[in-house]
Amino acid sequence: MKERQKKFEYRKIINYRYFIFIAFLVALLQLWLLRSFYTEQVFKLPDELFTLQKDYPVSELTLDIKSDESGLEILQDSDSSDKEIQDDPNATESPVLEANNSSLVNGIELTEIQKKIVLKILNLLNEDITYGYETFPETGYPTNNVWISTDVISVTLNESGYDIMELINEDMTRHKEDYPMDIKGRTTAVKYIDFRDVFFQEQFFKRNGLELPLEFDLVDEDNNILWQPGDIVYFQFDPENPYKDLGGLISPHNNDDGIPLVIMISGEFGKVAEVDKLMEYKIVGHFRYPPLDIE
Repeated sequence: MKERQKKFEYRKIINYRYFIFIAFLVALLQLWLLRSFYTEQVFKLPDELFTLQKDYPVSELTLDIKSDESGLEILQDSDSSDKEIQDDPNATESPVLEANNSSLVNGIELTEIQKKIVLKILNLLNEDITYGYETFPETGYPTNNVWISTDVISVTLNESGYDIMELINEDMTRHKEDYPMDIKGRTTAVKYIDFRDVFFQEQFFKRNGLELPLEFDLVDEDNNILWQPGDIVYFQFDPENPYKDLGGLISPHNNDDGIPLVIMISGEFGKVAEVDKLMEYKIVGHFRYPPLDIE
């Protein structure tokens, strides 16, 4: 009995040794296979990974910009920019952003005031401005980053050389009967408030600006003349409540169908944004100010 048990134990030990030996051989075989079939793979990012896959449309705004000593960006004509670089031996080409067809949008040359307006509204897209209403008795214009839609228009024009607060107050004082004072329930103008009310702004530009079409016609060959960057547009959302109208400015950029985008602020967007809403919202006002010739 003891001898049989010893034989069983001996066989058991032998079986374990065989198992360990076989496992060792399998491991060696796997290692050999890995080394035999291993090849080093080098992955290289394609050169075009960070390049734009889609060309900018010809309608994109291209402007020559030169920085002055204070760091501010000043619009330059391409000829004058080149001359300054040639005349100044210390000047470099780096401050100037050169592009073909400088200041052309849809084949139309922008005027100097249009350039100023366009540069301002484009800069607003990068500013930390949120939607909200506050009054500013001291300045009229907002002194913080809380704006309503009419502030985008009035601040842009003010910083382009047209003090809309003064201009609207003067026009309202002289032509009170032409303004919807009944909406406010008073008969006298309040300078620091009225120019920010959308219905007073609309009336001012109707009286003093160039009135333009209220519908964008996709097949109209004159769209590049009738709808230009910096044009002012007003949208109606409730015919019974003029306070709900919103204003904005035409962007120098179009969507894929050639329809201009609009730069505006509202509760929907929460900040100054460039949006594709020209064909979605109902337009009740479309003006160019100052009233440039469209011929």
